[in-house]
Amino acid sequence: MEKLRVALVSTTAVGSPGSMRVYADLLLQALQRDAPEIEANLVELDPHPAGPGWRQRLATLALPWRARRVASLKPQLWHILDGSRAYLAEGLRGAPVVITAHDIIPVLQQQGQFPGAPAVGAAARWLWKRNGNAIRAAASLVCDSERTLSDVSTTYGVPRQASVVQLPVRPALAALDSSENTIRETGLVLHVGNNGFYKNRAQVLHVFAALDRALAHRLVMVGPPPVPALRELSRQLGIAPSVQWLEDVDDAQVAHWYQRASVLVFPSLYEGYGWPVLEAMSCGLPVVASHGGSLPEVVGAVAPCLAPDDVDGFVREIEVILADPNLAALRAARGRERAGQFTMARFAREMAAVYQAAVTGNPRGLH
Repeated sequence: MEKLRVALVSTTAVGSPGSMRVYADLLLQALQRDAPEIEANLVELDPHPAGPGWRQRLATLALPWRARRVASLKPQLWHILDGSRAYLAEGLRGAPVVITAHDIIPVLQQQGQFPGAPAVGAAARWLWKRNGNAIRAAASLVCDSERTLSDVSTTYGVPRQASVVQLPVRPALAALDSSENTIRETGLVLHVGNNGFYKNRAQVLHVFAALDRALAHRLVMVGPPPVPALRELSRQLGIAPSVQWLEDVDDAQVAHWYQRASVLVFPSLYEGYGWPVLEAMSCGLPVVASHGGSLPEVVGAVAPCLAPDDVDGFVREIEVILADPNLAALRAARGRERAGQFTMARFAREMAAVYQAAVTGNPRGLH
């Protein structure tokens, strides 16, 4: 059987941190392992970081031009892996285009859905208008969640084909999981996330400050270096000695803390998917999350999902887990079972179906 040649178009620098790089590498791995009918090749449009400031802006604007330079590859299908760079489709020629939209947070900011969020600059508004045009013109749209698909549909409309393909547990992290043989540290609360406003890191500090110290004695914050305002807030709340900031850790360290902590707290304002929640569940770590964005789709019925600003609700749910080892064990088991549904094979199979439908023109929605 002749394989379908698909070019996976990445705009994230090789070796850079972040979910977009993980998505590119993971999709290539999944297709190579579990979709033999697909010949996938990763095309790096911006393999080296351009640096901050004007160099980065110039590299961003040049993406459609760079896309024209790879047209000689002549795949049967192009797949733009980051919807925030969907406009580079302007430079792709000779084959249908599939676009993955992970979220449209900057657009939702413009719409006023996040009161108090930073303003979106003129350049970003202009680029997202171009992204919308590219999404409407694409052969197929892929979203990580029903919520993202709904947001994109409401804002831009969608192509004739649109599908939800949920992300899997990363094999690299699963291979590091030894939590079944790990003794968890009682009272250790964990958060994994960056400094983006939507991650709501300040709320994590407020929740931890309100917890009973007899139950919760330490907060570990995994992610990039905190902005000064977060350190200052921890001092104002009187919890600075109990907060440990772990900066830019690797997969092995993240897996270690998923296995060591007693509960993951995740009060995001919005998530296009919410990988840390899925990863925590796969490691047997009980989760208390918000209902922001797609998080209810990820956790299902195995963990509570609360309003992001519900400090009392988060405190109540976390303390119940910390105070009741039997409940914690039950939540851990259910979380593992839930996470076990998000496999690489399923990811590859559903994405391969999207590709086949995009090439043949036969609509196939997986949502």
